[in-house]
Amino acid sequence: MIKLPFSERTRRMAVQLAAVADSSTSPRNISLQADAARDKGNWANAAELYTKAIAADPARTGLLVQLGHAEKELGNYDRAETAYRKFVGMNPDNADVHLQLGHLFSRMGESGKALEWYEKGLKLAPADAELIRHANIARNRSGKPGVELKRREAMKLVEEQNWSCARQLLRELVTEDNERDMIAVYANITKEDGDFDEAKKLYGEYREYAEAFDQNSLEDVELQLGHLHKLAGDYKTALSHYILARDIRAKRSGYIDQTSSIEKEIQTCIREIYTCFAQPA
Repeated sequence: MIKLPFSERTRRMAVQLAAVADSSTSPRNISLQADAARDKGNWANAAELYTKAIAADPARTGLLVQLGHAEKELGNYDRAETAYRKFVGMNPDNADVHLQLGHLFSRMGESGKALEWYEKGLKLAPADAELIRHANIARNRSGKPGVELKRREAMKLVEEQNWSCARQLLRELVTEDNERDMIAVYANITKEDGDFDEAKKLYGEYREYAEAFDQNSLEDVELQLGHLHKLAGDYKTALSHYILARDIRAKRSGYIDQTSSIEKEIQTCIREIYTCFAQPA
């Protein structure tokens, strides 16, 4: 039997089909899956996928920053630092990653190291408003070692789930020491401690802080208020906050993810409010 050679068109189609068949494990596809996990707030899955994507395509150094973000959200600060530093090693003139390292050390309660990174970033981008603001905060904090120690102790109590003691220390930090960036943690711990009325008030202050200094946290404000009202059994109000959180995320990402954790909360509230949507027993 005579085997005819592929025509050029057939050969191209074969290559394309092979590429499609292999796309599920391609570096690009893995990074897209990682981005989707990140957008859903599934940090563990995002970290795992970003690690795979980096191994598959080391030239895409920006993935290191995303890995750092995911590890930071998971509380894996050493891993986050490693990822960020690797990126700095390959992109020493990138001011934003210096800002991220500053944020990392600030979260860890190490204002001195945070200030070092903010100041390094300012040398690269002297007019960057975020670097200027956070550097000033870190300078002020580094001059108050007692406050620095109190922040570390508060976060330790949070990790131990000692809500009452953590709440007292966080109240002092926010109201007496003017550590306004701790307002989100203070509100969350007040909720965990069962004082829903006070938590609602604090989330209002969290929203004011986010609007003024951290627009990216506005989604979290609405999400946390949704959780608060859901715990209190007020599903209608919870639903309105979850929808606001979804809309803020959709505006940022450009689409509504029907599989996100926010969407699941929305569906839960709908079933509680409108029992006709409940699953049959």
